[in-house]
Amino acid sequence: MKFRRIVAATLGCVALTVAAPSTATAFPLVDLLPKGIADLVPSGSFNPFAPPPAPPAPPAPPAPQAAPQVAPAPPARQAPAAPSGGFENCTEAWNAGAAPVHRNDPGYAPRLDRDNDGIGCELDPR
Repeated sequence: MKFRRIVAATLGCVALTVAAPSTATAFPLVDLLPKGIADLVPSGSFNPFAPPPAPPAPPAPPAPQAAPQVAPAPPARQAPAAPSGGFENCTEAWNAGAAPVHRNDPGYAPRLDRDNDGIGCELDPR
């Protein structure tokens, strides 16, 4: 019984060898896969004795560009003149264009700063 199976298998292999032309080429099964998936499958052509691939060339330096024209800064706004003892009230500070008045600014007085945060006349009373 075993002998018959071995003979049948051998004759089948011989028949396939004789029937298949010698010029037939097999295509890789990776060709049947979608392109994105086929890229993930290793090709099996790794050669451990081959030299490592050359590193990519560094990119060329960009061409020098002309310096951009910088517009001159607008002149600083001069603070309006304030009385030496501070403004009489916040309406006077807002009318002079100096409000809100900070603690180190000319025209600041503690009476103008109700919440004592260093900024007087925060709200326009006009």
